[in-house]
Amino acid sequence: MLRIMDNTAYISNASLAPEVQRRLREQLPPTWRIESERGATQVGPDAVLRLEAPDGKCATVLVEIKRQLDPVAVPRVLEQMQAWVGWPAETRATTTYLVAAPYLSERTRERLRDKGLNYLDFTGNTLVSIEDPAVYVRTQGAVKDPNRSARPTRSFRGVKTAQIVRALVDRAPPLGVRQIAGLVGTDPGNVSRVLDLLEREDLIERSPQGGVQGVNWSELLRAWSRDYSLMGSNRPLTYLDARGLGNFVDRLKSLPSGLRFAVTGSLAAGRMAPVAPARLGVAFVDDAAAVAQALGLVPADAGANIVLLEPKGEFVFDRSKVDAGVRYVAPSQAVVDLLTGSGRNPDEAEELLEWMRRNENAWRA
Repeated sequence: MLRIMDNTAYISNASLAPEVQRRLREQLPPTWRIESERGATQVGPDAVLRLEAPDGKCATVLVEIKRQLDPVAVPRVLEQMQAWVGWPAETRATTTYLVAAPYLSERTRERLRDKGLNYLDFTGNTLVSIEDPAVYVRTQGAVKDPNRSARPTRSFRGVKTAQIVRALVDRAPPLGVRQIAGLVGTDPGNVSRVLDLLEREDLIERSPQGGVQGVNWSELLRAWSRDYSLMGSNRPLTYLDARGLGNFVDRLKSLPSGLRFAVTGSLAAGRMAPVAPARLGVAFVDDAAAVAQALGLVPADAGANIVLLEPKGEFVFDRSKVDAGVRYVAPSQAVVDLLTGSGRNPDEAEELLEWMRRNENAWRA
């Protein structure tokens, strides 16, 4: 049983077919007709809908309704729908598949699009693409599940989760649960819960023993960036270096050993995948005031060209490396920081991701 948005009644999958039809009608042009050819049967679609264009051309939509759909299950749904042998043969109209659910996460929608499947959820996320008769509808609904509290955790927030993500990205599998727990300093139970989340999101492959035997590290970084924010997940303080970023980088080399730092953002990415000269110097530090004083930085809001970030977790320093006397964050950390940045930062992240794909042996243990 499930709950549909603001509807207080709990209903079965079969009863959802009229709701799918109603919502699909709302998304189509008013000159189109949509009728139900048949409801759910014991074997086959949950609903069969007939779409008719103004010129009389028709399309048959075979609907699969899910109470919830995790990204990892999308290939199995496609196989199930393709196994509806005989359904397309019953009509001369174009036949297409549509997956419906109360809510489909962004990652699930990505996987559905990758498999060429149309979708509709009851928060307004819709994709209907049919070649003949030609129709294309794509709308944006909720970005978070309105019934999230009733489902397993889907958040990448939290220091321990971030540490686990970094460990999975920076180290090539296979990795056991206890091995990961030892790397990040947490208990195996916490690791297992995060791995369950990542498996549902189709970001990792699990071994029969429960460990990790495959990681889609680029998509994992993207998924983490949706819950992580460079400025929001850390404490930023802004400054001005009147002599520019070159002076900032040179002065970092002479910082006392007790003042830990690691440069991120454009300056970090530019060493491997330069896009354009950096305009902002960004570094993680333990004590922003002390570092600013040592570097001669002036506190500033308008016109600031330096951001010192006091992190909420040690993971930002993990696998950082010294290059020409300056310590830089690991590429994985630089990518997620840039993905959550502004201006051209996301483009810089894409260039760095491409470099990481080409040079995986250079940064991954």
